[in-house]
Amino acid sequence: MSAQTKSNAGVIFTCIAGPDSGKRLAITEDEVSLGRSAKCHMLSDDPDVAQRHATFRLDDGKVRYQATGSAEVFVDGHPSRQGVLEPKQQIRLGRSTWQLAGRSSERAFNDFIDNLGQKISSVAGVERIQGFDLRATFSEVFRKHADDEVEAFFNVGGPTTTPPLAQVNTSWPKPWLFFRTFALSVAVYFAFLFGWNEFNNTNLLPGLMMVGSLAIPFSILMLFFEVNVLRNISLYQVLKAVLVGGILSLILTLFLYQFFGKLENSLGAVAVGIFEEVGKAAALLLVINKLRYRWTLNGLLLGAAIGTGFAAFESSGYAFNYLWNSASTEVMTQVIKTRAWLSILGGHVLWAAIVGAALWKVRGDRKFEWKMLGDLRFLRVLGLAAALHAVWDCNFEPPLYLKEIVLGFVVWVVILSFIQEGLKQVREEQLKHSPTPTA
Repeated sequence: MSAQTKSNAGVIFTCIAGPDSGKRLAITEDEVSLGRSAKCHMLSDDPDVAQRHATFRLDDGKVRYQATGSAEVFVDGHPSRQGVLEPKQQIRLGRSTWQLAGRSSERAFNDFIDNLGQKISSVAGVERIQGFDLRATFSEVFRKHADDEVEAFFNVGGPTTTPPLAQVNTSWPKPWLFFRTFALSVAVYFAFLFGWNEFNNTNLLPGLMMVGSLAIPFSILMLFFEVNVLRNISLYQVLKAVLVGGILSLILTLFLYQFFGKLENSLGAVAVGIFEEVGKAAALLLVINKLRYRWTLNGLLLGAAIGTGFAAFESSGYAFNYLWNSASTEVMTQVIKTRAWLSILGGHVLWAAIVGAALWKVRGDRKFEWKMLGDLRFLRVLGLAAALHAVWDCNFEPPLYLKEIVLGFVVWVVILSFIQEGLKQVREEQLKHSPTPTA
């Protein structure tokens, strides 16, 4: 649930310390609530915050707060049930300290990004992002993790290795394993590159093309594997979706090119976007009826898996063609590296991920029906993915990869929105099965 923001009258409430650090809540004339309940406007990750801890509203330009139930609120260190919060005062909710954000150039920039993200979410038909903190989310990336921890992380998805719903952590994930995968795969790629440059042995070229084409797409896939906090899909199922879904989506796409090739001549990049996104979406029907994978986060992961297969197979094909036509490994490796790095901003993995999340959101816990493909919630996201793909492939190329950066911002806003919705979906289901309500 998102607060109705009145950008010209609202103020921003920011957490400056504690478990909720970095979260921002827009306070307007409409009352907004903060707590650990999925029904609150701001979902707290603070274990000491109640299900509905406090409410806030803007009254004649002043922020009024009200503690809820037996929840404790401290203003500048003093307990308080209700009152008016001044700009320099600090209010403690649980173990988190909040403060009204001041008007500054940073605040203006944050407001601009926030409003832009809200417009993108509105176009895609997803929730507005709230409470996401980039630094906190990736805070575990450079911390030391033992190999045993890595191995245990992959041991998920089986009958005895899927955690009970009540034990699933629904706070924003803090992925780190994807970076390990990225570092390892990139190191292997450069080892192949060194071997080729040193020995000029053509036996190294297939490995160079495969590893280079797969390295970053697979690393991004591992990010989605970690984000699937339900831990109900095994690595085997993910790899099967990469291989089977990847080749099936490629074949389906080629059939579309074969039957509707004339459209490509007239529509250009638009036809490419439609054909390839529809081909990947169709491959999702392979796993759509596995009802144990009923969560939006599952669709996000499975879509990313199919997109990874498509991206890796396509990139290795491009690498081979450039090597064959130019007889230059420098041209080939440049193509591999450019496609790899740009896949972080856009590409088959990310576009297929949002399409998968949208389809799973429509299906929910029901058996798949063909009419679900006509649901506007799915069609809006499929159309957005096709449009992003079309713009990505068009000949317009501003300097400094500005086009790709803008498109990357758009798709990552939608991805984060789906992650937020997915976490909320799990949290709501946990509340339904909670034996006793908590205060």
